[in-house]
Amino acid sequence: MLALLMPLLYWLYQPQAGVVGGWVLAGAAALLLSVSVVLHELGHALVARRYGQAVSGMTLFALGGATELTDAPPLPVRDFLVAMAGPLVSVVLAVLFVLAWWLLPLPMLAMLFLHLALTNGVMALFNLLPGYPLDGGRMLWAVLCFLTDDALGAARIAALAGRICGWLLLLAGMLYTFSVGDALNGVGITLLGYFLTRQATMAYRRFVVQHAFYNVQVHDVMQRVFRAVAPELPLDQFVGRYVLGQTDQGFPVLLAPEEEAPQPLLGMMTVRNLRQFQFNEWARTQVGEAMTPLHRLPTLLPEMPAGEAFRTLLESGEEQLPVIKGAVLLGVLRRRDLFGYIERQGQPLR
Repeated sequence: MLALLMPLLYWLYQPQAGVVGGWVLAGAAALLLSVSVVLHELGHALVARRYGQAVSGMTLFALGGATELTDAPPLPVRDFLVAMAGPLVSVVLAVLFVLAWWLLPLPMLAMLFLHLALTNGVMALFNLLPGYPLDGGRMLWAVLCFLTDDALGAARIAALAGRICGWLLLLAGMLYTFSVGDALNGVGITLLGYFLTRQATMAYRRFVVQHAFYNVQVHDVMQRVFRAVAPELPLDQFVGRYVLGQTDQGFPVLLAPEEEAPQPLLGMMTVRNLRQFQFNEWARTQVGEAMTPLHRLPTLLPEMPAGEAFRTLLESGEEQLPVIKGAVLLGVLRRRDLFGYIERQGQPLR
């Protein structure tokens, strides 16, 4: 974040402060802006913890930050106050920087504090836009959920409002660029609109997943009946028996796949592993040589929350992951099992 802000801020301060003064002011402004974003997110985190919701992390990025809260049942009053805390911190910071600007007579510091006050004020106003996943959108969701007692319906409306706000910002940025000729600020507004449009859709999908899998664990949705493959099977026979005409993209590798008793997992053999070998190598290469061994596999535990497993599965890039206890294979969790579960709950991802 600092690396991105420094050149832009230097370009802003250099005409008045010179080369050295420009870099000093740019560094101070970038640091104080980063602190402002951290305090904004800390406001969310402290209120969430006050209501007993655990904070799993805090992420800063070019356009702001995000506080990651653990999955919890929707509570409109709590969620409204958590969402409101961030913009409230930004408003307080804007007021403090205005006071500093008014009280300090030094021109360079006064300019710095004025810019920080304006930035925090804009941050508060932007986050209060009534579009999910902005703080204002979360507040809108909380109000709608409180009035209708329909968390999913409220999330759908708030996400739609987020997409509308994003498209309006995108259009406003383009019009501003062409009418005023200020390309830097116009492009910035356009990027904010594009970012908000994308994030509204993604945040709604995350909400649906969280809502569908609340109080659901991996053992509730995993497949306990699956096909396994022996490590000594040649790849050409693996293709003929397991790949051709089948929908599964991966298979656990077990010493005795015919046995029904739980066995230690050796690894997973996937179509991706197969593609690493030329066709003329298949007959002399065994599954045990081509598979991804257990120590390199992302694995799931049976008592893991299904929402967390869903994220792990998507981040891994695999179509399925093994569910193990110790080294013993208990089942397989596939993407289509999770999407099928969401559909059966009547919760569309769009």
